Amino acid sequence: MSIASFYNPGSDAVIYPAPTLVEKEAEEKNQVYPKFVFEDYMKLYAGLKFQPKEPRFEAMKAVETNISLGPIATA
Repeated sequence: MSIASFYNPGSDAVIYPAPTLVEKEAEEKNQVYPKFVFEDYMKLYAGLKFQPKEPRFEAMKAVETNISLGPIATA
């Protein structure tokens, strides 16, 4: 028997991939995944999740350019 459960970070948490999972070559070319405040990401995702993929990706990129999170301490 199993139970599906889900866990989300706090709404003010900044989410992004672990640096060790991002290839150095992509990072050096500044082609890395954007950082998001989790609440903003979920609002955008909820509004776009049933649309074609390409517009969703473009919407995520637009949010990235409009939000400046600055350096984030990870240690």
